[in-house]
Amino acid sequence: MRAWAWNREHRVATRRMPLPLPLPALVACLAVALMMISPASAGALLLVLALWGIVATLQGPPATADEREWAWLSLVIPGAYLLNMAVNGWAMHLLDRPMHLAYGVLLALLLSRAGLPMRPFALAAIVAALAAGTIALYEGMILGQPRVFGLGGRWNAVPFGNFSLLVGSVALAGALACRDRARRPGRWLAAGVLAFAAGTYASMMSGSRGGWLALPVLVLIASHASRGIQRRHRMMIVGGLLVAALAAFSASDSVRQRLASAIGNVAAFVDAPSELDNMDNASGIRLAMWRWGIGRFAERPWTGIGYANFSEQRAAAVARGEMPAHFDDLANLHNEIISSLAFGGLPSAAALLAFWALGLRFFLRRLYASEEAAPRFFATAGLLALLGTALFSMTEGLFGTRAGTYGLTLMLALPAGALCHLARTEAPEARS
Repeated sequence: MRAWAWNREHRVATRRMPLPLPLPALVACLAVALMMISPASAGALLLVLALWGIVATLQGPPATADEREWAWLSLVIPGAYLLNMAVNGWAMHLLDRPMHLAYGVLLALLLSRAGLPMRPFALAAIVAALAAGTIALYEGMILGQPRVFGLGGRWNAVPFGNFSLLVGSVALAGALACRDRARRPGRWLAAGVLAFAAGTYASMMSGSRGGWLALPVLVLIASHASRGIQRRHRMMIVGGLLVAALAAFSASDSVRQRLASAIGNVAAFVDAPSELDNMDNASGIRLAMWRWGIGRFAERPWTGIGYANFSEQRAAAVARGEMPAHFDDLANLHNEIISSLAFGGLPSAAALLAFWALGLRFFLRRLYASEEAAPRFFATAGLLALLGTALFSMTEGLFGTRAGTYGLTLMLALPAGALCHLARTEAPEARS
């Protein structure tokens, strides 16, 4: 009888034990892990988490100062879109992608109440980077595709390469942070370096030249995830990874061809900027769009041409022979600052810069305020997502593709929500 009673009590106690990983955190990490394989699945999970966040916010405790700070800075860009459309005309479908930042607020509020441990998020980033590298290896080496566009074309080549680089950098940061108290720190370090290599390889195979410029910045930021690394060792890590990446890029014929073609295309455009033939390539069309966008901003510096009116003005520029025909297929000017100036004028550009500046302040303040591994990693991951996507948007766009919008939202909301949760609890055990 005693044995039966003990077993019954043990089963009841086991059922009452909390899950080692809160269910919202599990779903959020699953979305990150799936992001490079199936962005649509990640987007569906993001929507579920956002709806869940509404319920958690209504039923949970009041918002903290940290949560309000994140909410305000996340809503500044959607607010600028709404203001511009109120002045220049409405196009509700164009609000879809920037409004994902609002979904990210709901996700962050959910995780602020449920919690997000450090190691699952680091593992999710490692899985995502390894998946990106595997896709690049399969499509590039086995299928022989000159550029990798994501599994089954589910991404565009440029954001696929950029976000592969980003998740690889977050994986490296997570490995550096998790190894501090790990029983086998070497395994974490090996996994992080391998994930970073996989993400860099996927970026290289995608041919996303603009993203390659962000590589030194991302590696330098990732190295700050662990306070235990001395400055000399940090420089050795950064230098070693950059040398290895440079050697891999230099050994690739496709990379050398992409860089050579970019240099040649830029030179041809500079020599004859009005020739449509010189705009019929990735570099030439970007330069032409930037020139066109700056011209529209000069005409209407305070209101821009209007987000709702871009398609009409774009078609008119093609009809006049100012821009090539494929300009009519592009949704933005492939530079977020110039797009903001051209479409929304100074208010929209100011909102964009405020988003970056306030986000930088949010994560940097928390990076410098703590010696503990978890807050340092989450702050570093947030900085990687914020600054990485900002640099990517100089040759692409912050909301250029739906897959990239999902990635931007997830990679910002998870670390922000985790940091808000740590501030809520302020318990030492919550930081491990």
